[in-house]
Amino acid sequence: MMTRTFFRRLELEPPAWFYVLMARGPLFRRVYRRFVADLAAGVPQEAHLLDVGTGPGYLLAYLARQRPDLRLFGLDLSHRMVAGGRRRLAQLAPEARINGLVGNSQALPVRSESFEQVTSTFSFHIWQEPAQAVTEMVRILKPGGRAWIYEMNRDADRSHIREFAREEHFPFPFVYLGFHSLAWNHALRSEEFTAVFQQAGISSWNLARVHHIFWRLEIRRKVDLSRE
Repeated sequence: MMTRTFFRRLELEPPAWFYVLMARGPLFRRVYRRFVADLAAGVPQEAHLLDVGTGPGYLLAYLARQRPDLRLFGLDLSHRMVAGGRRRLAQLAPEARINGLVGNSQALPVRSESFEQVTSTFSFHIWQEPAQAVTEMVRILKPGGRAWIYEMNRDADRSHIREFAREEHFPFPFVYLGFHSLAWNHALRSEEFTAVFQQAGISSWNLARVHHIFWRLEIRRKVDLSRE
C-alpha cells in the first residue's frame, strides 16, 4: 500500500500517447470488450453513463456501438486525453451521443443524482484521494443507480492467468509476463479496496473476481423510500 501511495503522490503514470498505444492494442481491445459486454447487458435503457478516467475513449466507443440508446459521458483529468478522445469517438462511433468532460475524480463536475451508471476502468489505483472519489461517484448516482469499478486483480494466481490466456487465444507466457509486469503498480488486492471504503464511510459494496484476472467493485445507491 505504501508503494501505491507513493506513486499516487508523484502521479507517475505513462504519457497520453502510451495509453493510446496500449488501448488500441489487441489485448486491451479484448479486455475492453469484456467490460463492454457486462455494461451492455446491465445498463437500463436510455440511461446516462459516466466513465471516470476515460483516457483515450475506446471503452465508450465500443459501448456506443452495442448500446446506441445510451447517453455517454467520459471524464478525464487531461485536456489532451479528452480532446483526442473526442476525435477518436467521432471516427469510431459517429452517431453516438457521447460527451467529453475535463475534471477531477475527487470533485466530479456534474450535478448530484445525474447518472444511472458510473464506471471506471484501470483508474482507481492511481487516484490520489480514492475515498473522496468513490464518495463523489455515489453522490452523482441516481437512487437505485450503480457504479462499477474495474481493476486488475493482484490476487489472481497462475491458473486464473492461464484460463484468461486460453479464452483469448494468447500464448500463456505472453499474458503471464504482461500481467506481472503491470501488476507491480497497477493491480490491487481485496484489502486495499476495503481500506478505501472504510475511510469513505461506505458500508455496502460488492467486490467480485471477473474475467479471471480482474476485479469488479459494485456500489449501489439505495432508494430513499422516505422521499416517495
